[in-house]
Amino acid sequence: MVVALSELPGIAEEDIVVNLERDAFTLEYDSALVNLENMYQAIRELGYSPGLEALDESRTQSDTLTEDSPLVLALEKARGEGKLVFADFSAEWCIACKVLQQTVLSNRDVQQALEAYVFVDIDMDTYPQEASVYQVVGMPTLLVLNADGEELFRSVGLIEVDALQQELSNLAGK
Repeated sequence: MVVALSELPGIAEEDIVVNLERDAFTLEYDSALVNLENMYQAIRELGYSPGLEALDESRTQSDTLTEDSPLVLALEKARGEGKLVFADFSAEWCIACKVLQQTVLSNRDVQQALEAYVFVDIDMDTYPQEASVYQVVGMPTLLVLNADGEELFRSVGLIEVDALQQELSNLAGK
């Protein structure tokens, strides 16, 4: 599996970490060289599932998430406050998620930009349905959603402080 995935442009064999105890693997990749659909296709061809099910286009997030879903609650709050939602999809065991939290999300400039958002942290082990609805298969994944739950921005993996701060500022200004 590692060799086949490393043949995709932007993914090196040393950037693939396999954790067979969890039947999971993590990829670091250059999004300028590989798109997610090509990566998902390669994963499927290897006999693995990237954790996605084909979504019926007629379904909306409200059809599949429960009322007590942290995302549903964040979207309700965003509607009431006239804000966007910033969703951080992570897991307790995810090392890249911890790095993102310590180096990017805790940054003063990013924190200041996040004041214009309703922030919600989604543990993918606790809330797998939220990850499925928004087709989140890699961690960390950051999403910006409007109050109707429509995706405006997605970042998978680590992102630089300046890039995230700029994106948050741009989106909040819309």
